[in-house]
Amino acid sequence: MHQLNRRELLQSAGFLLTASQLGGASPPDPGGAPAPGSAFAWIRSTRTLIAEAYNPPFYPSLDYEPAKAVRIARELNADALRYPAASYYAYFPTRSGYPVHPELKGDPMRQTVDLCHQAGLKVVAYVPLNHPFMEVTSKDSRFAGWSKKFAGGQPMTTEHYGFAQYYEGCLNSPVRDVIKALVHEVLTDYPVDVMYFDGPYQGMQNAKSYCHCAHCEAAYRKKSGKPVPNQEEKVSREDEIQYTNWMANDVVIAFLREIRETIRQTRDVPVLFNDTSLLSKREWRNRAIPVVDGFMFEAAETPEEKLFNMQLGQSTGKVTWTYVGTHTQYNREHLKNERVRGWFSYPVESQELLLDGATAVAAGVGLVYWGLSRFFYQPEGPLSYESGRYVKEIFDFQQKNDALLRSVRSQPQVGILVGDQTIDWYAGKHFVAKAYENCAHGAYQLLKANGFESEPFLDWQLSPELLSRYQMLFAPNAVCLSDAQCAMLTAWVRNGGRLLATHMTSVADEYGRVRKNYGLAELLGVEFVEPEPVEIPDLYLKLPSGEEIPQDPQVFRFLADGAEVLAETIDRGHRASLGPAIVRRSLGKGSVIYIGSSLEAVYEETRMKRLRSFFNDLVSPWLAPQRSYEIEYQPGVTPHFMASGDVLLLHLLADTGNKNKHLRSREEFLPVADVKVRIRVPRGRSVRSASLLRSGQALPRALREGWLNVTVPRVWIHEAVKVDLA
Repeated sequence: MHQLNRRELLQSAGFLLTASQLGGASPPDPGGAPAPGSAFAWIRSTRTLIAEAYNPPFYPSLDYEPAKAVRIARELNADALRYPAASYYAYFPTRSGYPVHPELKGDPMRQTVDLCHQAGLKVVAYVPLNHPFMEVTSKDSRFAGWSKKFAGGQPMTTEHYGFAQYYEGCLNSPVRDVIKALVHEVLTDYPVDVMYFDGPYQGMQNAKSYCHCAHCEAAYRKKSGKPVPNQEEKVSREDEIQYTNWMANDVVIAFLREIRETIRQTRDVPVLFNDTSLLSKREWRNRAIPVVDGFMFEAAETPEEKLFNMQLGQSTGKVTWTYVGTHTQYNREHLKNERVRGWFSYPVESQELLLDGATAVAAGVGLVYWGLSRFFYQPEGPLSYESGRYVKEIFDFQQKNDALLRSVRSQPQVGILVGDQTIDWYAGKHFVAKAYENCAHGAYQLLKANGFESEPFLDWQLSPELLSRYQMLFAPNAVCLSDAQCAMLTAWVRNGGRLLATHMTSVADEYGRVRKNYGLAELLGVEFVEPEPVEIPDLYLKLPSGEEIPQDPQVFRFLADGAEVLAETIDRGHRASLGPAIVRRSLGKGSVIYIGSSLEAVYEETRMKRLRSFFNDLVSPWLAPQRSYEIEYQPGVTPHFMASGDVLLLHLLADTGNKNKHLRSREEFLPVADVKVRIRVPRGRSVRSASLLRSGQALPRALREGWLNVTVPRVWIHEAVKVDLA
């Protein structure tokens, strides 16, 4: 195959605009989801089947049959098929220079697109943006010049699904032009309906390692006048910030922006990308959300985490997709190499698949089943297998209720500020970035358990417009906040906002540089004793009544400066008081509560009843007068409230399975009986009808003081109370 030179690659791709020219282009509006009724509206509620190419039937051997794939998609009631233009190899006869699978015959991508469109299915083109693909055993001499390098010159390698080792590619190398040419071919040669990108990546297992290849060294020296910092030596915080921002903004996100702008100018189709690691350290892809029309969040460990992540995604205003079913894996604890993940070509999901699908439906996101390989090798059609019937049941329910599900939106009273800056940059002695998730998830669970609807959002999205959506802001251990963010929060409270902040919120700036006092010290009315928390067993909150409640064993000691003390921390083992634990104060038209520990993380880890009721007592004066619903608490039942101008929809998700935590799959669920809920009817409106969305059962319309009182007789995995307003 003829290998194109750099000029030919740029000409064939049509990417003749420079990065500087494109840098001035406007990204899509924050509310960039397609308008209902537009040609692209279907992507909000898609039912997509994935043909994954990192495993059979595409790799290592190529067994794929287009007609079989389309037949399986139709039997599952999918409305779209995601075809892999490339993975470790290209799966169409590309001229880009990207390696083609050695067993490729003809053009299976062309056949798939044609068959899908004949069957009324949309086609999503999967294109990896520097996902590792260069096998270290390959004789392709180009790979050496395309790979990331350590300071000593050794190439960086990674594993993925356990089949082989791959060089990690560098986006400053010629691989960038190969990928752009590949994108252009797919876009112009195939009438696909969506361009979906996996990436952009700058490494996988070594994603956090600085690249010292000749291309990076030259580009970084041109930008900064310095060589790439050597991580084997001590790197200053300022050098770390400079290099990270350069790689994130000037290289990775600029690459995606360049591609998005070229698609818009060439053949404008929706662009989505994989942004699964919303709460992972130094995941540059998070900041690329404004560039695209939407993104995929793959999976979570629990349904509660999944719902959180779906709302976090939708707070961006972008279309959000998620997997129905994960890459179903077993724990693999007896294996030496955990990258050897499992059987991706066998249908193993059980009833947990229904809950996964119901969570996605309740969140109002697009459904994507992983994947084709589950049924491709089976002797019978997908509906002969339990998981196939479950997938179809989920897709059927979404299709049946599509108009309703598209019309409603989340109605949050509370915004949860999720500390992406904190995860990326804070490096305190008692801080673990992964554990921070328990703070954010715990805040969400405390609000859900008490029937207060909330919306998590990423801290870098903070704006006066965003804050105006919420009656209250919850900042759970948001250590890293900039001076501008602190000033914005202070102004919002002065104008009537209500802020609940916990633990080390605002102790450091946006890059983790510790302050001499809280950035929000004036607002909170506190001063910290020292910039690190202490960890001591058997700490308790002591309330003015004398009651003692288990306190977080990690507390941040502080002094109250003009704030009302609501509780102090008692060190029972040493018979001592560690000072204030919770304070409250008013400022202007608003008010704040500060908790000097992560009680929300304790709740996430214990589900302690007294913590739940104590939290309810703290925030009810702020939130109860305008709440949308109330639910009698039952363990495992998560409410999720959505509404439009004429419909109220209260989802009830029952995570009451029998899973042994040692297992990751094969879960079965018991129903929950007689769930009591109250739904507030908006002032000036009446109830035309009330029913259960799953069972279709009509409900009595008895109103009392503006509330509709309902007892849901049975919730098995999912039910929803639908109220039509007159």
